[in-house]
Amino acid sequence: MENKPYHHGDLRRLLIETGLEFISKEGEDKLSLRKVAALCHVSNAAPYAHFSSKDEFIGAIQKHIMDTFTQALEKTAQQYQDTSELLPKLGKTYVLFFYHHPLYYDFLFSRKNMKISLSLETINKNEIPPLEILKKAAVQSFKKTGMSNETIQDSVIAMWAFVHGLSAIMTMPNVEFDYDLESKIEDIIKASAFSPIFLKEDQS
Repeated sequence: MENKPYHHGDLRRLLIETGLEFISKEGEDKLSLRKVAALCHVSNAAPYAHFSSKDEFIGAIQKHIMDTFTQALEKTAQQYQDTSELLPKLGKTYVLFFYHHPLYYDFLFSRKNMKISLSLETINKNEIPPLEILKKAAVQSFKKTGMSNETIQDSVIAMWAFVHGLSAIMTMPNVEFDYDLESKIEDIIKASAFSPIFLKEDQS
């Protein structure tokens, strides 16, 4: 792992990204703020201006990933709100986010404090923000098709399982594809088990 220079003002982010890379290669047990400081070519005291302890540092890594992921989904949700493209575009954003940041996927979903509720009853109850965005979009889109609440619930689980599984495949270093998978993500999502829903919306 090489020492990394930084520009004034972005040390916190550099520490977080370097810490994430260290965890991926060496494991969380071996992580220390001193080691991360050395990799960032800063003094041992520098990280403590941003994080008081290793535990706080790890929490900051999780928050950074969650906030960045949420922002990406919110941007897509706002752009395609009230259109038939909302769900497939959100699915594409979900998958490509982790495709471009594979270490984020491994770290975020290995957290024991990540309590994921797929129930529609937990919307607006301070759950995981990215999942709440997907739930709200699903309810908004599926209600237009006249689906029952039970079917919408089933569809939310199917939708999340699909994009989450596809994200896992996209982040695997040893998986080969016959074509540029990144350019085909949206087509793959629309060809999934719930594609008739999208088609029905397009015809409405």
